[in-house]
Amino acid sequence: MKIFSGYKEIWFGVGLGALAWVVDAVMHVELGAEVHAGSLWSEIFSPHPTAFIFRLFYLVVAVAFGIFLWRANWRERQLRALEDAIVAFQRQLDAPALRIMATVRSLQGRNSVRLDDAASRLAFEIATDAAMLDELAKRYLEFGRLVQDGETARAIETLRSIEIWLAEKGSAKQ
Repeated sequence: MKIFSGYKEIWFGVGLGALAWVVDAVMHVELGAEVHAGSLWSEIFSPHPTAFIFRLFYLVVAVAFGIFLWRANWRERQLRALEDAIVAFQRQLDAPALRIMATVRSLQGRNSVRLDDAASRLAFEIATDAAMLDELAKRYLEFGRLVQDGETARAIETLRSIEIWLAEKGSAKQ
């Protein structure tokens, strides 16, 4: 279930608090056997008001610890997603740059008889890829600004929009 997998640290805190509750109840039953003859079930589910307050405190502290762990891991997961998106972005930026270099080498290696037609076609391809790199650079600057401002979620959204834009440009180019 999604609710358990996304918040496992909080559920750990709830479990830890419940365990502390039960351990405290067992301790009260064992230590207080001479004073009162309550059963373990009554001590767990209907404790003395003072014991209830202490057990509730244990539970709250354990859940707060779980929430703290969840927040710390959430930030780490967000940072890891951001790093993955940056690596993917860099890989996407490499393809147009390599195409530009291959096109330039091809243009330089052409003989002068067919150079005019080939040169115009290759120059168009170079201009298209250069415009694509320029647009990527602008979007990357926006991404960098968002990261510096601490807007991680929007930064990841920006990178994903770049991926979609590149996929559209790639399919239009073919």
